[in-house]
Amino acid sequence: MGERQVIPHCEAAFSYALENNLRTQLFTTNSYNRFTRPLAQVPISAKLSLLTLTSLSIKDQSMLVAGYFTFTWSDNRLNWTADATYNADIIAFYTTQDYVWIPSLAVTNSISDIAVISDNTFIIRVAMDGTLTWTPGGIYETSCTTDVTYYPFDTQTCSLTLTTWGYTNVEIGLSGSEVDITYYEANGEWDYSSYAITSTTRLHGGNSLPQVNFNLTFKRRPTFQVMNTIVPMILLASLSCFVFQLPPDSGEKMGYSLTTLLAFAVYLTLVSANIPTTSINTACLSVYLIIMLAWGVMAVILTIYVLKCHHSPPEKPIPNYLRKFCFVAAKLGCFHNSCFNRKNAVGKLEKGEEAGEVNKTQIELEPELTWPEVTMILDNFFFKWYALVLGSVTLCVLLTLMISYYT
Repeated sequence: MGERQVIPHCEAAFSYALENNLRTQLFTTNSYNRFTRPLAQVPISAKLSLLTLTSLSIKDQSMLVAGYFTFTWSDNRLNWTADATYNADIIAFYTTQDYVWIPSLAVTNSISDIAVISDNTFIIRVAMDGTLTWTPGGIYETSCTTDVTYYPFDTQTCSLTLTTWGYTNVEIGLSGSEVDITYYEANGEWDYSSYAITSTTRLHGGNSLPQVNFNLTFKRRPTFQVMNTIVPMILLASLSCFVFQLPPDSGEKMGYSLTTLLAFAVYLTLVSANIPTTSINTACLSVYLIIMLAWGVMAVILTIYVLKCHHSPPEKPIPNYLRKFCFVAAKLGCFHNSCFNRKNAVGKLEKGEEAGEVNKTQIELEPELTWPEVTMILDNFFFKWYALVLGSVTLCVLLTLMISYYT
């Protein structure tokens, strides 16, 4: 005879007949009615397990996530802890919504399908103490009010709103527990940041319905937008000031400024295509593009004026306001004083000294200019001030976006 085999002890030995008898006792013998709630007010705990963020569209103002809810409540009619026949061997069994009472719940901010959460394929775990755990899952597309102020360095908070359907807060007490990201798969465009759960009530027909908001916060990964939006935009903006470095005789000043202006208009259209058509928030990037577009329009107008000055006949007198402007520009360092032609001034000085009628200081402050010199002064002045304004505005916009992103 061989050695006696030792069978390890099992804490709960499964038996089909035993579980079948338990089901018969709970549902048939005790006349279980799945349409009757177990308590006057049933406390229900809701947990959201997030699997992945499929998309978050700021253009359509919608969020698409995949995940599942975990609902937990107690039903004393399904409690067999005091029954010694079953409590030692059966710690739990599984059923579907066709046999037990389940709460009527819905995701009310859904934009694809507003319906009560219900599916016979999701099993419900019934524990020995009467605790039921139900984990229905799906893909939820909800509305999301986006804030594009700091696009593309933006942070968006979207929510899944869970509300009872029909039951008021007198019959059901709904509360949120947590958002589980144990099995969350990262999204390439958005980085999951945090969550917050708020419990409120919703008025409907004079009744208060319990409501839980699972607020999910996502921060955009800006690398793609920086490489494909920010950097090309700044490079394109820098072209506006270089129109004043082209010689007027080259014949390319007007064509260059108009091409830059049209490129900005096209780029503004491309950026606007990714921003929702709402007036609640205005993107700093859109404001920057509009400023640069206006700056480009001004460059075209100034280029026309510079070309007009350059091609003016030599005998045409230079207006006093233009003389003063050129003198101030020279004093500010935008052009050297040697550009002034003082030969005529010196001649007037000599004649004036002989007649005793001309003041020397007045002659020095009113030197004679030529139209080509005026053109050179204007081009140099506009180039430096355009570059200064462009750098200042760009730096302010970038600092605003970066500070908002990292704070």
